Amino acid sequence: MDLSTLAEWSVMIHPVTLLVVIADVFVPIMPSEFLVIASGSLASEGTVLLPVSLLTAAAGSLLGDIALYMLFQRRLTHWLDRFRWGRTVHLGIRNAVEKAGKSPTYAGLVALRFLPGGRTAGIAAAGIAELAFRPFVGFAALGGVLWACWLVGLGYVSDVTTGFPMWASALLGMGVGTLVGLIIAAFFALKQRREVRKTHEHADPVQPPAAPTTSRAAAEDPGNAPQSPSTERDGERP
Repeated sequence: MDLSTLAEWSVMIHPVTLLVVIADVFVPIMPSEFLVIASGSLASEGTVLLPVSLLTAAAGSLLGDIALYMLFQRRLTHWLDRFRWGRTVHLGIRNAVEKAGKSPTYAGLVALRFLPGGRTAGIAAAGIAELAFRPFVGFAALGGVLWACWLVGLGYVSDVTTGFPMWASALLGMGVGTLVGLIIAAFFALKQRREVRKTHEHADPVQPPAAPTTSRAAAEDPGNAPQSPSTERDGERP
């Protein structure tokens, strides 16, 4: 690929990245991470501006977050169910929420987006739980900025340190990002497992000792043993 072709292609990376990052919250399999990392690699070569790459990724993240939040907060998911592709998307989002849990936190809006599929689960759960909109936007924006800095930085550093072609640097940065995401996911899974274990331990009450059975009580106190009907009749005879 010559420089003129690369320059022409790089002009399109920002609008394409913006659209893909917005859509990625609905369909997590979209290659948004690769495009964001690639923009960082191009920025290291001077083909695109680094601040524009950061702004594009952060803006796409926030816009997609707000769209998904409103979809669930306003109970508009029935619109998705009208279409076959929409039902698939809706089912995928619901499955992600079930795995991540339906009790979102504002800190989770920042942390979950670094996990595979975590952004979708965290934002949808926030809409279902009807978290306050203004704090939601603030933490979603913070998470988007940190996410953009992380991925763009991966592409930038990978290209500077390795000298690989842009696509190879982007793949390397994506591999590193995926590995870090898996480590974070393992940490959250371990933490959640410990919390569930503690909850079960506190929920099990101490079982009281079983009441003695009639036969055992009779054996311990023969005077209280019930008499048979025949014995009672024998005692009534003169």
